[in-house]
Amino acid sequence: MNLVNLSFEMAAAVRQFLERARHFYYIVMLFGCRCPKCHGPLSMVAEGGCRCDSCRYEFDPTVAFARCSSCGGVPVLKVRRYQCRQCGGEIRSPFLFDGIVYDAPYFCRMMAQSRRRKAELKRRVQEMLADGRSDPLTLGATDIGSVPGLAAALDGLTGGLEQIAQGASRDGFDLERYQRHIADCLTTGSKELRQMPALIDNPRLDLVWRFIAVIFLEQAGLVQTRQEGLTIWVMQVDDRERQDVSGEAQEADGCAGPPRRAKAG
Repeated sequence: MNLVNLSFEMAAAVRQFLERARHFYYIVMLFGCRCPKCHGPLSMVAEGGCRCDSCRYEFDPTVAFARCSSCGGVPVLKVRRYQCRQCGGEIRSPFLFDGIVYDAPYFCRMMAQSRRRKAELKRRVQEMLADGRSDPLTLGATDIGSVPGLAAALDGLTGGLEQIAQGASRDGFDLERYQRHIADCLTTGSKELRQMPALIDNPRLDLVWRFIAVIFLEQAGLVQTRQEGLTIWVMQVDDRERQDVSGEAQEADGCAGPPRRAKAG
């Protein structure tokens, strides 16, 4: 059983039954009622509205045919209910099946008033914002010396960059040289990257180049790295662990590989 399809079919059947029940209810309630103009038969066209089948005149059947049970007064529609014009009592309409009738002119007036209030509020807010707007702000040239200690702080942040650039242009980066240097440092096992001896006078630039060389060596499967906080440990890979690394892959990565030492006869 497809419960979803059965549920939709049942809902459709209920809607169809309600429409037929509504139609039958209106036929019964309008039975014997005639058009006030031509005395023709009537049919309901909306909640609180019927139409003459002969002259097509449309009117509210509650106002035309219903009367107050207390004083016999004529009903008048007030917002969403019928009220006796004479005594002010509420009149229940027999011409409403399950809907709610609305006083259309009343709601049109209320909507128009609401739109006018919103437009007026928007105009007032715009005027308030225009009055509270500040004058244009003009800024002069920036004077770093006007703030005590700012120049020294900026120098501290950028200090050493000029020396790094000068060292890079003078020495140049030799990847194979740093690879051989790292391989020599790993003869005694694992080594911390910062504890390896520097090859150039600039320690910061040397550390950067050491790090780059280690990355290439690790990609080629020649070394392993392990990080502990801010400390980077570099370890040499055993020959059995790197036996599947081909020389072509090393050349593609730009790594010549650490030099092999001759074994004693």
